[in-house]
Order: sequence, then C-alpha cells, then structure tokens
Amino acid sequence: MNRRRTAILIMMSTLGLGLVTALALSQEGGFIEKGRRLYVRHCAACHGVDGKGNGPAAVSLKTPPPDLTRLQPEGETFPIYRVMNVIEGEKVVPAHGSREMPIWGTIFRRARGEALMRSDIYALARYLEAIQAKRSP
Repeated sequence: MNRRRTAILIMMSTLGLGLVTALALSQEGGFIEKGRRLYVRHCAACHGVDGKGNGPAAVSLKTPPPDLTRLQPEGETFPIYRVMNVIEGEKVVPAHGSREMPIWGTIFRRARGEALMRSDIYALARYLEAIQAKRSP
C-alpha cells in the first residue's frame, strides 16, 4: 500500500509540475499576444507591421526608426531590460537617440496606472523578443 501511495503522490506531483509549466508557458504566450496587439496599435505606424522600421509614418521622421527584428546580438540573450528602458523612455538612454519616439511609460501610466504600464512594457518587450530575426550560421 505504501508503494502505491508513493507512486500516486509522484504522479500527482509530476502532473502538478506539468500544469504549472503549462500555465507559465500559457501566461508568457499571453504576454506575447498582448505585446503584439500593443505593437500594432502604438508602434507599427513608425516601425512597420513587420518591425523593420518601414512603417507609413517613418518617412516623416528626422531619424529613421530602427529595425526591431535585429535587437538581439548574435550569440547573446535578448536584452529585455534595455529594451524595456527604451520603450518606457523616461530614463535617459543614449542609444535611444532623439525623442521623436513617444515616452510610452508616461503615456501608458496616465492611461492605465503604474502596474498596467509595467505589464504593457513587459508585453511589448516580450513581443519584440519573439520577432527577432533568425541569423543564418
């Protein structure tokens, strides 16, 4: 009886771990989809639907928007915190260039509050991570 109970507990633990993993993956997928929707609404006009900097408003900007599919240096992890700082725009980020890009942190905070602003910026960064170009070997 003890072996059976142990086997059942191990099986339940394994199922629980699988469920937690699936839930975490589902949640991250949710952030990426939320980021995609935010990107289309707030970023695509300048950066293009494909993220390559070719949006319809790009021609009217002094500085061309960067190709957002090339943010991850080859062989390195995606620089999520740097990307989040650039999106937020409230800290001085030398790589950010001009202030033609809206300061999304302030805009999102005014519209949705602090917690949802952070969630929106994280979601946008996760979406940008998801669209990084695959480099050929």
